[in-house]
Order: sequence, then C-alpha cells, then structure tokens
Amino acid sequence: MRPENMTKASKRKGERGNILVYTVLSAFFLFMAVGLGVDLSHLYLTKTELQNTADAAALAGASALKLNTADKIPTAVTRAINIMNANKYNFNNRAYGVTDAQVEAQTLVQFSKNLNGTYKTRDAMSATEKAQARFIRVTTPSVAINTYFAIPFLGLSKNLSAKATAGLSVPGNVTACIAPLSAVSCPPNAANCSLCPSFDANGVCTEPKYYGNCGGANPNDPIAVTRNGADDPDGDGMCDPKKEFCKGCTYNIRAGAQNGQGPSPGNFQVLRCAGNGANEVKQALAAYGTNCSCGPVSPGGAVETQTGELAGAVRAGLNVRFDQYGNGLSYGTDMPPDTNIAEGSSHDTGNNQWWDGISWHQHQGTPIAPEPAVTPVGPSNGHSGVDNRRVLIVPLIPYTEFTNGNTMVHVTTLKGFFMRAQVSDGTGGDIQVEYISDDITGVIGFDPNNTNITNVVTPVLYR
Repeated sequence: MRPENMTKASKRKGERGNILVYTVLSAFFLFMAVGLGVDLSHLYLTKTELQNTADAAALAGASALKLNTADKIPTAVTRAINIMNANKYNFNNRAYGVTDAQVEAQTLVQFSKNLNGTYKTRDAMSATEKAQARFIRVTTPSVAINTYFAIPFLGLSKNLSAKATAGLSVPGNVTACIAPLSAVSCPPNAANCSLCPSFDANGVCTEPKYYGNCGGANPNDPIAVTRNGADDPDGDGMCDPKKEFCKGCTYNIRAGAQNGQGPSPGNFQVLRCAGNGANEVKQALAAYGTNCSCGPVSPGGAVETQTGELAGAVRAGLNVRFDQYGNGLSYGTDMPPDTNIAEGSSHDTGNNQWWDGISWHQHQGTPIAPEPAVTPVGPSNGHSGVDNRRVLIVPLIPYTEFTNGNTMVHVTTLKGFFMRAQVSDGTGGDIQVEYISDDITGVIGFDPNNTNITNVVTPVLYR
C-alpha cells in the first residue's frame, strides 16, 4: 500500500460512529416533528369540536330571539346550554357539563341589540335590553387539553375555548316568497309623510282608505305602544296608523278603484312577479308551499306592477284560505285552506255579503279583552287545512313609485298581515287585513335600528 493511501485510511478510522450520531439525531428530530404534528392535530381537532359546539349553541339560542314573549332571553340561554351539553369534545369523549350558574359567572352566553354592540349576560340586562336583543354570543368553557410531544413549546397542557355569534338576519340574509300584491307605504325618511297618497287643495286626504283603523271612537288616532319596541321606530311610545303600520290595527293592503283610481290611475297594487294576466295572479295567490311563482324577493328588489283591477282573480285566489273554491280553482295540497276559517257574523247576501271578521288573537285562541273567544271553524268536505294560511307576507312599496300603467317599483320592506275575513264581492277586491308584525313566531322579527328592512328573519351565524 502506498504511504499516502495508508494516511487517508487512518484518518477515516477516526470518523467511525459519526453516521450513527447523525442517524440518532435525525430520528430524534423526526420523532419530535411527528409528535408535534400529533399534538397540534389533537389541538386543532379539539378546537374544531369546540367551535362546532359554539356555533350550534349560538344558533339554538338565536332561534329563541324570534319569540315575542318576556321569556325569550331565558329560553335562549336554556337552548344554548342544552346544545352545549349535548355535544362533546376531545375526540368526542368529554362532556361540557355546563350549568346555569356557570353561564352567568363565566359570561358564556351574552346578548346585544346590535351585532357590534355591547354584549351582556342575562342578569346584567335591563328589561328594555332584553326586549330589543337580536344577537347572542356563546363562548364554550375553557378546557385544558394535554400535550405530550409539544411540552417544550406549549407546556403540559393548552387551554382552549371557542366563541360564536348568531342573531336575527338583516337584508341580504333572507328572502321571502311574497304574494303578488303590495301595500302602500310612506317613502323612506319622509318624516312628514302619511299613508294618504292624494290630498285636495285644502290638505284634506282624498284617499283615507289606506289609513289604519285601530278601533274606538277615533280609529285613526295614534295608539300607545311599548317604547322602543317593535312597533315604535320613532321611540316616542306611540304608533300613528295614518303614517305607519301598528300592531292590531286593520289596513287596506290592496284597494280597488276609488273615484276611478288606486295609488295612481290604472295601478291597484297587483304585482307582475307571477306572470302577466288575471289567471297568473289568481294561481299565485292560491298557491302554497313550493308552488310559489313570485320567487324570492328581498328589500330593495325591483318588481313590476300589473295594470287592471283584477278584483275577481284576487278574491278567488285569496279565498281558498277560507275553503272557498271556484273560478277554476279546486282543493288540493297545493292550495289548502287554513285550519281555522272562522270569520264572525255575515251581513247582507249575494254580491253585497260581508263578514265582521276575527282578530289574529281570536284566531290563535288567545283573545285580548274585551274581545270574546271565538270557536274555531274547520274546513268542510274532508279538506285538510294548514296553520296560518290566512297570514300574508306582502311587500311595502312607497306610493310615490306608482304611476299609470305598468311600472317598476322597489320593495321597501316585507310585512306580515292576517286576513280577518274572506274578500267579499262588494268591495272591488279590497283586502282588509290586520297588521301582526313580529307576532308570527318563527317567521317575523324586526331590527330596532332600521325601519326600512325586511321583517322576515331567520337565525344567522355571523362569526
């Protein structure tokens, strides 16, 4: 062997064992990397489970915010707690075991009037704040999750929690299938407006048929309402039926000709969303469920009006709710009556027959004194009814947008109305209904900060 080769070999003998060290170190770091990944995956999975719990609890609690009762906040808390306790975390092995006392002490469930407002727990809220609450924020309890490989970085355990905010929807979140009718409203931000679209030279309303009737000696006078409540957008504790819709008062949401005109000559608040012609209007009004032919409409959306009084089509389409079929319509699951078709005493006969009508509360079996109780009347001929078929979701459109003939109008908001009685023959197709607003549990709500939005709401998860 040459001397230089012997020298190289001797040098390599001093390097024996280095590969083993590198292998051990590499294996160690690989093991730690894999272990860290396992711990992080464990934490990520647990965080996901916590977030799912918070989301579900917030939506469950928000569903109670649609209730128009004093116990909506306690109900929302209970629903949120029940959903939290129905879920588990840490590979679906550990229960939360949340108690009512824990919710208050750890501020796990809080409410607010505004999405970005101040959130408070149930016990910290005033009666007004409880009435106006529209959003709920749910935080899961902080739970300790053990780590095994990430101890040098995260410690022996990591505390995790999740938060979710849900509430009643605002425009853009929900749409409703409307009836092909509309009701006149004041233009947005018109403080001195009234529901009268036409005045004479002396300032006297020539079309007072759009004023609300609240009963009593002066049926058009303002009535007292809960201050800052759903029916008090001005915050003055009063609701004026001459310029706004007041709960419990009756209105014409569609009127036939008066002195030859509606809101304007040739426009009687019938919409063209279901198609052009009397038959399309009739079929759309009679339809139920998935047979909606007007399609979804949101506030701000444009709808075309339809010319013609169409009194017969409007009457026939609406009166199927009272088990009255004719004019080419027949009973079926696609156009059922209401479960309660009671409408009070009738007067006159033939084309002049009309009914006293019953209120929403009488229809629901909860009359408000001095209203008498009304015995429910079910459909006849073996027909099956559907609850609340007498409720109409109708868009409000500023009367200033109605012009002669077909025109495009814009939906200001959507309102809920109750048909107190069937449409009679002698009124030119006038539809006199009761404004019921947020009394429709699960369907109607309101945003106390904005009077020009939809009242049709649904619980929405915001963040």
